Amino acid sequence: MNRVLRPLRPRADRSGGGYSRMREPRGTPTCPPFRMTVENHEGTLMMRLASEACASRGRPCSIRLRFASWPAGLAAWLVLMGASTASAQDGLRWNQIQVIGSHNSYHIAPADGVRSLIAATGEKHAQGLDYTHPPLAQQFSERGIRQVELDLFHDPEGGRYARPRAREILRLKGTDAGPDPDARGELGRPGLKIFHVPDIDFRSTAPTLTGALKQVREWSDAHPRHVPLFILLELKGSSDSPLLSRPLPFDRKALEGMEAEILSVLDRSKILTPADVRGDAATLAEAVRKRGWPLLGAVRGRIVLALDNEDAVRDDYLAMHPRLDGQLLFVSVPEDHPQAAWFKINDVIADFDRIRNLVAAGFLVRTRADIDTREARSNDPTRRDRALASGAQFVSTDYPVADPRLSSYCVQLPGRVAARPNPVSAPGRGDSDLEGNR
Repeated sequence: MNRVLRPLRPRADRSGGGYSRMREPRGTPTCPPFRMTVENHEGTLMMRLASEACASRGRPCSIRLRFASWPAGLAAWLVLMGASTASAQDGLRWNQIQVIGSHNSYHIAPADGVRSLIAATGEKHAQGLDYTHPPLAQQFSERGIRQVELDLFHDPEGGRYARPRAREILRLKGTDAGPDPDARGELGRPGLKIFHVPDIDFRSTAPTLTGALKQVREWSDAHPRHVPLFILLELKGSSDSPLLSRPLPFDRKALEGMEAEILSVLDRSKILTPADVRGDAATLAEAVRKRGWPLLGAVRGRIVLALDNEDAVRDDYLAMHPRLDGQLLFVSVPEDHPQAAWFKINDVIADFDRIRNLVAAGFLVRTRADIDTREARSNDPTRRDRALASGAQFVSTDYPVADPRLSSYCVQLPGRVAARPNPVSAPGRGDSDLEGNR
């Protein structure tokens, strides 16, 4: 039941009992009326089941209930309202929610010495990297983050990124180089690594993909009712400068190795895959447009992986299995592509209408509320507010909490809930907390 029902004052009838009445406007189709006497806890339970059965018919209900006393009626009323709220939430599909994500979710700001080297090329470059996130599990529990972003570097032999050049330069100058990024020896072992830029922006709360996914898995297992966690993976195989260490490219073998690493930590049943959503439809895009995403209640506790790349790496990933059969990652492709399901659209100011149209059509969108720390430094909420109003399901930020060094700017949903009904694809449902106590 999606309407608001109001109890009327009790009144006596011939038997001395009381009535609690809940009505719809005249002419509204109704379920068959029923009566029950509420005498104890079991009576309250009976009322709840009756209200759910009525609501399951998919149309408004007009219910007239008789109670032995007003306190019993009030208790039953509270249970009825709880059942109504739960029913409204469970009727949502996954794409009909909105959550906050963290940008470069592993990131730790460069140490002072490294920051000075970066600032020598331009203070704005250094300012754009001056943000820090806590470990992933802490973001989930304390900040309500439900979308994270991880940058991956191919390192099949291990040790390729264990000794960043900025630290070596500072050590030669006799300057404090900051904490050793490989203090625990993780960067020396084979496997995918997580950081932002080789040699200069390398500090990470999760230096390896397997380590990051273990954080995700352990938190998810401890909180099985969470809305799906959306993990965005950017595979970095090129460098912005010839002076920096050159990353290894992601060829087919590397892409297969990435999926093997994922499955070494996450059970496939824990992951919502493209094939799960496509089902028996001819294409993923057709499934999204015609049948829609799974119901939220069916995918709680699941993890969803998506490829950030929109370059040759994405094309190579699609070439492995054009229908994404058996593959783990959703891909961001043009709207007319058969596998279109989600879109990365960073500029919500320029693309506000496009985002709203895609969300209304059933697609997922990730956008950004702030870029390069500018909004926090100027305390400008314009981009944030447009992002939230756009209906993008994933609103990414560097500031889920304010940085007191800069301003009060932060990005949170009303009431600091972890997930709310989507303002575009589920309008009129308010800002109720879709996870409850987290």
